[in-house]
Amino acid sequence: MLRALLPGAAAAPLPAATLSAAAFSTATGGSALDWLARFVNHEQRGVPAAAGTDSDAGFDLGRMRRLLADVGEPQTAWPAVHVAGTKGKGSTVAMLAAILQAAGYRAGAYTSPHIRSLHERLAVGGAPIAPAELDALVARHAGAVEAAAQRDGGGALSHFEILTALAYKLFQEQQVDAAVIEVGLGGVRDATNVLPPASLAAAVITAVGHDHAAALGGSIKAIAAAKAGIMQAGRPVVLGRQPEAAAQAVLLRRAQELGCPVIHASEEVRFEPAGSEPGTSDGAAASGGAAPQLRQRATMALSGDTAAALVGPGEAVQLDVSLRLLGAHQLDNAAAAVAAAACLRRHGLDRIDLQAVAAGLEAATLPGRFQLCQFAQDADVAAAAAAMTAQGGDAGGGSSSARAGQPGPWVVLDGAHTLESAAALAQTLRAAFPTAPVALVLAMAEDKQHRDICQALRTLHPVAAIFTGVPIAGGAARSAAPGQLAAAWQAAAILGGGRPRGGVRTRELIQASLTAAVERARMELRAQRGERGVVVVCGSLHAVGAVLAHLPLVPC
Repeated sequence: MLRALLPGAAAAPLPAATLSAAAFSTATGGSALDWLARFVNHEQRGVPAAAGTDSDAGFDLGRMRRLLADVGEPQTAWPAVHVAGTKGKGSTVAMLAAILQAAGYRAGAYTSPHIRSLHERLAVGGAPIAPAELDALVARHAGAVEAAAQRDGGGALSHFEILTALAYKLFQEQQVDAAVIEVGLGGVRDATNVLPPASLAAAVITAVGHDHAAALGGSIKAIAAAKAGIMQAGRPVVLGRQPEAAAQAVLLRRAQELGCPVIHASEEVRFEPAGSEPGTSDGAAASGGAAPQLRQRATMALSGDTAAALVGPGEAVQLDVSLRLLGAHQLDNAAAAVAAAACLRRHGLDRIDLQAVAAGLEAATLPGRFQLCQFAQDADVAAAAAAMTAQGGDAGGGSSSARAGQPGPWVVLDGAHTLESAAALAQTLRAAFPTAPVALVLAMAEDKQHRDICQALRTLHPVAAIFTGVPIAGGAARSAAPGQLAAAWQAAAILGGGRPRGGVRTRELIQASLTAAVERARMELRAQRGERGVVVVCGSLHAVGAVLAHLPLVPC
């Protein structure tokens, strides 16, 4: 059995020859996940200070390049779009991959973090890699990885570096037509940042904000500089809408230095919101009927280089689209995805057209981004009420919802863990459920801006705010204590965020576990009369994953 590949641990390497999955399991004593878990995991332990900066303290990309050489330079085998940013990376990747698939291309997508299983991070054709396929992939290349780990000092190679190399190798072996790659941290020293210039169809930088500040240099300018590190000389750069002028200035200056053509996504791809469809959060939903199938409709107008690539030179076009991903911020992400799709078309993927763009935007989904669910038993009650209404209503007196039983609250799962994403969550929730009572469940990593996030969430005027903890990447080292979050909530109150509405004050509670916190939130909402309420679980994608893993929720 292999020893843990931690600093100072000398593990006997696997043979460089290909192993069968069964032989690999015998050699390692477990699955690919067990083997990967033996390498240092910075998501779990925390990223060292300045590790994402272009400095002596930064991660060593030379180590990553040597590993890729050992497994056959897979990053040269497919055109790529590389996506960095503080917010919106995952949504942009999901929409762009869906556009590629709608155009008939075999698309690879590499994302992080995952929601329920690490397998989600490596996807081909819209489907995550199966556990047996990951085991086989690791079995084929574990020998090379082990040899590289020995060469680079035993514990130098990280979990993320190895997983990135495996993703790139998977895309080569699966002969993808293109790959969409999400940066893990920052950009300039991220393990993903080894793509050859000739393969880079576009570097995309979504909204830059304050997250992972210690690892990325501290200031908004330093964070932007780290993310600008994915730009390559002469290659197109798609800039999403930037909330910070200082960040945009850094990005534009770096693009100019490298001679990169810049596509301002929010200028070349404009969306005019046209509402949501079909149904709302009240009406049938509030009285126990079927779940609202929320969509946001918008008219998309193209101009500039993006219109020229997708329609023709000098052409302008408008197109009605319907998105499953909700919120004004998702329209900004959609703009970045469409502009990047145009770059891919210019790179030779000429089946990408307006129809593929519209179909991809409408098909794209992403767990943990305003994900609407309900408990299984509530879904049954709601379905029964809807069926009774469809059969002509109330033969025996009383409302159909009363006779069928009143379902419990909706559940919204959102990984919001920055000020910007918390504000977007609050805005999107009130657009979808304008008057519904809310019970908030908050669990976060220790290194986030807790007070600022709480200040944004207080604008929801929840009837209850319940604080709890969640393991981060499977470990407790980075998890914020519930009391720490409660103190941040109270500090936000002192600053005036979210004053009581209608004379109702928020009950502030601490629960020992996430499942207990969600159940307590349901109890708090049951005490409210009138409209069906909403339990909001937020603060971390790890919290979203834990809820989906341990509670009987069904998607709406």
